[in-house]
Amino acid sequence: MENIVLIGFMGCGKTTIGREIASLGGRFLLDTDQIIEQNMGKSIKEIFQSVGESGFRRIESQLILWLGANVKNAVIATGGGMAVYNDISYLGKVFWLDVRFDSILERLDSIQRDKRPLFHNIPQAKQLYNERKKIYEKKAQYRVNGSASIAEIARQIVEYMERESNGL
Repeated sequence: MENIVLIGFMGCGKTTIGREIASLGGRFLLDTDQIIEQNMGKSIKEIFQSVGESGFRRIESQLILWLGANVKNAVIATGGGMAVYNDISYLGKVFWLDVRFDSILERLDSIQRDKRPLFHNIPQAKQLYNERKKIYEKKAQYRVNGSASIAEIARQIVEYMERESNGL
């Protein structure tokens, strides 16, 4: 079965929704940021501090190559910039979780914001959100209203994949 690839801005719920999809559809969830953290032995924040954003993006590119060659029937929750800087279309069906910036801010507490280096400056993060939104729209095969409930979003994506596999 084809992978489900979730894209969207930081804090839009990719990992949470991915976990729900995995439980519904008999798939495993792979969170790319968690895989990178585990592999590097550092947090994303620490990786950004030690190798900068360009170094982090190189690490992401290596992970994409590995995922493309080795992973099937998974839910892949990408980091917020992964789809922006890389071609992820060959990893599986790409779903964009479209959530308003204000809603993302409401969801994130200070600890969650601190884990995301690009969220330290809110006006700059909003500008980045607006720039990336256009890219997500172009890269996604399917747009999902990320403001719906976790269960509803997961159900929609699983149903879409079932229709696709049945040729409907």
